This record gives sequence, structure tokens and C-alpha cells, in this order.
Amino acid sequence: MNRLGLALLLALGLAGAGALVAPPALRLWELHMAADDPVALSQLRLGETLDAARVATGIDAAIDAGDAELADSFISLAAERGIAVAPEQLRRLQALRDGAWLRSASDFGHGFLAGARDSDAAFAGALASDVSGFGDLRDLALEGRKLLGGEGADETVLALSAVGLAVSAATWVSLGGGLPARGGLSAVKAAGKAKLLSPALTASLGRAAAGALDRPALAASFGAAARLDLAAAKVAAGGIVRPAALARFTALGQDAGVLYARTGQRGLRQVLAIADDAGDIGKAARLGAAKPSTLRATLKVLGRSALVLGTLSLSAASWMLALIGYALALAMAAQRFGWWLGRLGRRRRLERARRQGASVLRWQPALPAAA
Repeated sequence: MNRLGLALLLALGLAGAGALVAPPALRLWELHMAADDPVALSQLRLGETLDAARVATGIDAAIDAGDAELADSFISLAAERGIAVAPEQLRRLQALRDGAWLRSASDFGHGFLAGARDSDAAFAGALASDVSGFGDLRDLALEGRKLLGGEGADETVLALSAVGLAVSAATWVSLGGGLPARGGLSAVKAAGKAKLLSPALTASLGRAAAGALDRPALAASFGAAARLDLAAAKVAAGGIVRPAALARFTALGQDAGVLYARTGQRGLRQVLAIADDAGDIGKAARLGAAKPSTLRATLKVLGRSALVLGTLSLSAASWMLALIGYALALAMAAQRFGWWLGRLGRRRRLERARRQGASVLRWQPALPAAA
């Protein structure tokens, strides 16, 4: 009875420990397994942080900022999560949409001439400028003169302009096949010029650009850029950036182009503001391909944690160790229980065999006496 009571107490203790340790530890294990899948990772983290109040606050903030696309993204995310949106917020959003078209025409022209990209229409004008080669030629001439003159040039803008000219030439040859990469490079360059890239991404692209530029080739092509000789500058642009770096920057442009196509200019800038490197932009592109309508709201709620797991905190690591310890304790208890059941079964079989043997001896008939 004492052993049975002790076993019952141990079982209750293990059940209580499991109820305490298992849920948070298993949640952390799910996050760890989803570390390389931004879609699964963001869905897990949204389940922990998103509620009706967060959605309402996000929609109001987006409307106040004049960002109808972000408000739409929050509404899509609310629908996906079964959260109701107030009718008043929907009316405010419709009023914002009704006034948006009035600014589009002037923004397009300003974007083409000056490279300003504060809105999607302005970016469309700037993209038309860059695809034609005018915008990249302008930036290549300005930054190239600074670099060759020993001034403080922005090597990232310089590298993106050179890659952009090379991709523009390929875009014309392929009848638009390189347009997504061309648009992505233009957007990244614009955000870099406007100092809208995250500090970590700025540093990462700066390091990549510093090792990518071939200065003799830049010097040889600078004359064509200064003369605004577009044809000659396009021919020379491929030699300004070394081949390996050209491939990396082109891949960056493709990922950025995917994001722009799915989320617009503001959505892409939202990613560029939280990304640490080109890999984060690639993860955001994967998330945008799977969840285009909710990407912006997801990033607004979760930030960079929608894309990367990050390092586990000390408390998170402690929960993981606690789960491992609990699993070991459970295995040891199961082993002891198995041994106890085995011994109990053997005792019962021996007792049954002894009873059967005694019964056979008791009922065995007596042998007749010898003659």
C-alpha cells in the first residue's frame, strides 16, 4: 500500500509538471522548427500577439497616415483570423480611397523627373525613368564623379545604378523579361538615397558594394555617363560591377520586385526598413508570395520576427531544458513502472503455477498395491 501510494503521488507530480512545462516548451519547439519557413513562423507568432484591439489600432493608424494599402492588409488579416472590423473604419477607408486618385498624375511626373518615390504613382514615374536608363545614368554620373574625385560617394547607390543599367539593357533585349528585377533595384536604390534602409541593411549592402566595384571600369565608363551617352553607358555598365556581385544584386532586385508587385512601394519600404540583409528580403518575398494580402499587416504587428526566429532568450532556453528534463523523468518513471508490472506478472504466474501443481497432487488417484 505504501508503494502504491508513492507511485500514485509520483504520477500526480509528473502530470502537474507536464501541465506546467509542456505547453510553453512545445510552443518554443514549434517556433524552432519553423525558423526557416517565414510563412509558418509568422502564423505561429500572430497566434500569440494578434487580437481585435491590435487590428483596430492598426487600421486607425494606417488610415490616419493615408496608407490605404496597409489598412486593407489589416482588414484581410482580420478576415483570416475571424476578427470583425468596425463599419466606421470601413467608411473612413473608402473616403481615403476616393481622394487618392487626385494626386496620382502629378506624383508620376515628379517621380520621373526628380526620382521622388513617396507614393506608388511617383514610384511608377521613377521606374519609367530608370527603365529607360535616364535615372541610373544620372545617379551613376553623380556618384561616380564623387568616388573618382575622392569625395564621399554612396557606393551602394553607385553599384545599384550600374547593375540597374545592365539589367535595363537585358530588359530591353528580353522584351521586359528583366522588369521585376529592374523595378526592385530601382526601389532599393530610392530607399537608400532617402535613408530609409535599416542600419543593418545599409551596412550589409555597403560592404557588398565596396567589394563589387571595378574602379578602372568605372573610370572608363564615367565619360559616357557624364555625356549622358546612354548606349555607351549601358555597354560599360556590365563591367563596373564584378560578375559575382552582379548576380547577387540582380537576385536582390528580383526579390524586391516580387515584393513591390505584391505589396506596392510602401510595402517594399516596410520590408527594407526591418531587413538586416538580402536574405531577409528573400524571406519576405517568400512570405509575400504565400500571403500577399496580409503581408504588410503581419510585418506591422511582428516586425522582423515574422521573418527570422532570432536567438532564444535565457528563459526560453530554460523552458526547453525543462522539457528535456521532464521527458527524461517521464521515461525513467515509465521504465520503473514497466519493471514493476513485469515483476507483478511474474509473481502471479508463479503463484498460479504453484496452485495448479498443488491441485494436481491433491486429486491424483492412489496407485493399486503390488501383488
